[in-house]
Amino acid sequence: MAFTVLPIAGVDLTVVYPTGQVPPFGPLSAETFGSDGKRYVFAQAGAAIAASTATCSINASTFVATGSAGAYTSPATALVSGDYAWFAAASV
Repeated sequence: MAFTVLPIAGVDLTVVYPTGQVPPFGPLSAETFGSDGKRYVFAQAGAAIAASTATCSINASTFVATGSAGAYTSPATALVSGDYAWFAAASV
């Protein structure tokens, strides 16, 4: 399990915030580095995304993630449209 190595309090890189729940962390587009050497971006799922999908893309202006054609990995928990989560860069 990775954890943030930057001085940002309250960041859990593994948690998924369900649609309708206001995440205690924000804004979308926030970035941090994890102890696993990867960069993480806080984004919202734009559609259902399977757990640990390694081809997620994130729109650079809306920070909405989709489960195809990208360089990010989704969390180990499946996401439904509207969920908030940290997405890891697929390569260091």
